[in-house]
Amino acid sequence: MGGCVIYDEIFLKHNLEGHPENRNRLISVISSLPTFNIPVEKPARVSKELIESIHDRKYISRVKSASLAGFEYLDPDTYVNSYSFDAAIMAAGACEEAVKLVASDKYRAVFCAVRPPGHHAEKDRAMGFCIFNNIVIAAIKALTLGFKKIFIVDFDAHHGNGTEHLIKDNENIFYFSTHQYPFYPGTGSEEENNNHILNIPLPSGTGDEVFVPIYERKLPQIVKTFSPDIMLVSAGFDFHRDDPLTGLNVSYSGMERIIDSVFSISKSLKIPIVLTLEGGYNYDVLTKAGESIFKHLCEI
Repeated sequence: MGGCVIYDEIFLKHNLEGHPENRNRLISVISSLPTFNIPVEKPARVSKELIESIHDRKYISRVKSASLAGFEYLDPDTYVNSYSFDAAIMAAGACEEAVKLVASDKYRAVFCAVRPPGHHAEKDRAMGFCIFNNIVIAAIKALTLGFKKIFIVDFDAHHGNGTEHLIKDNENIFYFSTHQYPFYPGTGSEEENNNHILNIPLPSGTGDEVFVPIYERKLPQIVKTFSPDIMLVSAGFDFHRDDPLTGLNVSYSGMERIIDSVFSISKSLKIPIVLTLEGGYNYDVLTKAGESIFKHLCEI
């Protein structure tokens, strides 16, 4: 079955030059894609019923109105331009489409090369560059398509507050997050953990010696114990030591091993995997991350 990438140029049109979350991030991620023999699928707009099951209708309308107005900040960090609503709707739709593709057995693995990112987005507000919660869109779609148990891995340097809050009452969805703490957005302490939420807060400066064993030793056992039908990954690469916005200290080798681990877990448990781009603000790091993901998509 192999793997594919979901991508559309609309994701480059949501843009503000000089802002950390700009089009050059995604250009970097996909820069090596032409050198790989990987199918590229087009996303569709997320279904109205699905997005309204996750986000408040008034909030969705507000995003649309702000985008139609041309330019606005939805929160101190999160902008919209005239293309942003369409880009956000398509980013969410890419994640919906990815789950449909693996459910139909067309592919075993899908990488959603999308932006804006999503894991900070709450039910009724934008946060931290995120507009709609793409990974939760994927999780809820998976449940509607018959996947019984969903495992979300979030290795972005920032805690996915929106993801945690949106799935906290659904014990069929496990949320696993490693993140710098204390740090933006201020959530993700161990006190928030329960039987299906596991936060591993890490201090600034944490590097490979701590980060990598979490993914190579601890995570595989946790996933195996939960026994999911599908793995979803919020793939943020701002844990790297060269990221300008964060303080973690993971090397290129460490990044490769973390990516290797999530794909290896998917293979060993014989479950599909869907990844969607979250953070990461160093272009060289994003280029290397894309190369690593594409290599795995070719090999799966």
